[in-house]
Amino acid sequence: MQTIINKNLSKVILILIGLFLFPGAILSGCSEVPKPAPTITPVEIQPTQVISLEIEELFDRYSVVGIAQDSYLSVHGKPSADSLVVGQIPSYGTDILPTGDIYQQGNITWVFIGHQDTVGWVDLGFLAEQHGTLPKDLIILGQQVLASLKTEQYDQLLPFIHPETCLRFSPYQNLNPDNQIVCPPDLASLTGSLEPITWGQFDGTGKPIDLTFFDYHQQFVYDQDYLKSSVIGFNLEVSSGNSINNIQEIFPNGIMIEYHFPGTDPRYGGMDWRSLRLVFVPENDQWYLTAIIHGEWTI
Repeated sequence: MQTIINKNLSKVILILIGLFLFPGAILSGCSEVPKPAPTITPVEIQPTQVISLEIEELFDRYSVVGIAQDSYLSVHGKPSADSLVVGQIPSYGTDILPTGDIYQQGNITWVFIGHQDTVGWVDLGFLAEQHGTLPKDLIILGQQVLASLKTEQYDQLLPFIHPETCLRFSPYQNLNPDNQIVCPPDLASLTGSLEPITWGQFDGTGKPIDLTFFDYHQQFVYDQDYLKSSVIGFNLEVSSGNSINNIQEIFPNGIMIEYHFPGTDPRYGGMDWRSLRLVFVPENDQWYLTAIIHGEWTI
């Protein structure tokens, strides 16, 4: 009898030890000793070095600007140039849709966008507000013309100039008989000349615009970096002023692309805007450049 009591006492002691060491296992009736839970070491996460940028609203869609031909705008997984590139948008990309999420990192403004099957962050400096729509080949042609104008390589425009209507230069958005019209055979001699040419009349004063081709180019053609314009109008007028736009009357079959910078200096109340309009006309399944029109506020 004493032996049985000792055995039972031993069992009770073992049970009490088990309850103290492994309460879950004993109470659940498991015979195996449970493995201890893995130790979880907290990982310190570095905060993203960006701050939220408060803006009133983004435009509803954008086009790519400022990207070289045959190059792409990178779409990043995070608002940082060092983050993973999750997609690419071609230099002629259009209909880029912003979500409204926007961040500032240094001097770069990042915006979260969607384009076809790609979503991610892009540099807002390479996007322009898009008004209207045009076929891809016309958008590419416009960018090719701008690239030639930026480097003053007018000889590169020769294949694009209409052989009959030639190329009209207008210092203001209202076309008139004073505009210079240059045909392809005369373009080389004109661009290389140091002699002043009358291009029309200055707005406000009515004095003749007597400038060399180089000076006219600087003041009334590529006076802003239109390859990286803020707003683009695809066959839509996006600038505002009191000068009548009669492009459709002169070129009834023409298509216009307007590259626009809105006013930036508060002292002028928006009247310091600038635009460059390129007009193309179709002929035998080809588009030809037929007018280069400068735009600014007129009296």
